[in-house]
Amino acid sequence: MRLASWRASLSYAAIFAAGLATAFVAVPVWKLALMRAAQASYSELTYQCDQAMRGHMIAKMLVSKAPSDGSVRQLRAAEIELLACQDYDLMRKRLIRWGLTDNEVSEMALIAIEARATNLQEVVRVHEIRY
Repeated sequence: MRLASWRASLSYAAIFAAGLATAFVAVPVWKLALMRAAQASYSELTYQCDQAMRGHMIAKMLVSKAPSDGSVRQLRAAEIELLACQDYDLMRKRLIRWGLTDNEVSEMALIAIEARATNLQEVVRVHEIRY
């Protein structure tokens, strides 16, 4: 009876070890597949949000330097364009909920920026904030 119990315990331990080994392999594969599947959509949202934030900053600076009805209209339009950033943020949060870390999602954003850049100056321009 003790031998059967010992064999059952050993088989449970082997099943547990196999499951653990599978998990160590499956998690990175899942993350890589998720990143590859979502990269195109995430890249587009990253670009749209970046452009919206840049346009909003420029419109705010224009209103502060030369307030007019036209500059206020441009600022309001730029604020509406910021809705692209909400879509970007929602997708970012979904990717994190599906198992990616902040660093992995940030890597996706860097890939998106580099994909649109034709040279180093373009990468620098995207990352710098001008006042």
